[in-house]
Amino acid sequence: MKKPISIEVAQNDNSSRAKRYKEFNTLLNKINQLKLQLETLQAQVSSGLAFYHQEILPLYLKQQNLLVEEVQALHRAYSHPVFGRNDRKKIAALILSHCHSLFQDTDRDFSALTDIYNFYADQTREELEAEKKLLDQERAEAMLRSFGLDVEVEDEDDLETILSKAREVAERKQSEAQEHAENEAQQARSEKQKIKAERERQKEKDIQKVCKNIYGDLVRLLHPDREIDENKKAAKTEAIQRVNEAYERNDLFELLRLQAEFLQKEGDALTLLPEKEFKYYLQVLKAQEQDLQTELNATSKAPGLEGYISQNLCHANPITTQILRQRAVKEAKEALKSHQHNLKLAKDPIVLKEALRYYEVEADEAADHDFDQLSEEMGDLFEKKGKGKKKKR
Repeated sequence: MKKPISIEVAQNDNSSRAKRYKEFNTLLNKINQLKLQLETLQAQVSSGLAFYHQEILPLYLKQQNLLVEEVQALHRAYSHPVFGRNDRKKIAALILSHCHSLFQDTDRDFSALTDIYNFYADQTREELEAEKKLLDQERAEAMLRSFGLDVEVEDEDDLETILSKAREVAERKQSEAQEHAENEAQQARSEKQKIKAERERQKEKDIQKVCKNIYGDLVRLLHPDREIDENKKAAKTEAIQRVNEAYERNDLFELLRLQAEFLQKEGDALTLLPEKEFKYYLQVLKAQEQDLQTELNATSKAPGLEGYISQNLCHANPITTQILRQRAVKEAKEALKSHQHNLKLAKDPIVLKEALRYYEVEADEAADHDFDQLSEEMGDLFEKKGKGKKKKR
């Protein structure tokens, strides 16, 4: 990305105008950095996604396949006479734990393990899922009521549907509250306040003119229809496309950069702007800086696979990115070796019995995972809406 224009300011100049110029330069540099960070992260997420599917996903799928084989081997070994009552209890716990882990992956079909799971579980998989769904719905309704939302949850609703309904109700309530507040404010607004509001509306119009004026200058210069030479016409067509895209995004930063590139306007030309118009430049750039920071944060903390990739396979430093990806592959390969080792144990009853001596049965915490996810999403939703008091983490 080309360096943005800047305004020359004497270091010992502490006038109010010089301070605004320094703020202008700082904003342009910050926006340039944010754009570079965002472009780098988006490119890395894209390459990270390809890397994940090529290098990590195949290893993960192999791990799952080995886990399926291990469940089947443990099931065959369960009735072997070498095992005592305590051994069988541990084998059953291992089978149930592995099945729970596999069943959580909804992208693959592990229904072939259902009969094995049902053999060891107190409830069948179908009964457990139906009971869990009913319990989650009851808890979800109670939680939504605690947020002040009256949401009707149907029997067939999954968590995503419940969250979607809750979002609609929350947005409707917020809209009604905002409308009510605006009506009250309108009634109580004095003549002085009306004048102030009109000034704000005029300011918004003036701010829009900032981008429009630069856009007009660039369009007049670069319009391809006025060019006879085909090579120059193609170059101008490409250039005007960049100008149009920047204008549609209200990207004042990019328009200023294009202005400097095509109109040969240096930063000093901006000192000729009227004071009022220059202030609007600052306001637009501040808003753009905030939008870019928000977009950068959202990209780096995205949910699901994209979030995993941005947090575990990407970094601003390319060398660190390479190290992270090498580490991820190494860990996946080590996990694969561990599964291969466990499968080998499961196939040999004598060796398995010895290994079970060191295995401790742990409580399964998977049951509350989905509901915790809904609770967290609702907390996020209400924090964004300005309604929530706490955000669960």
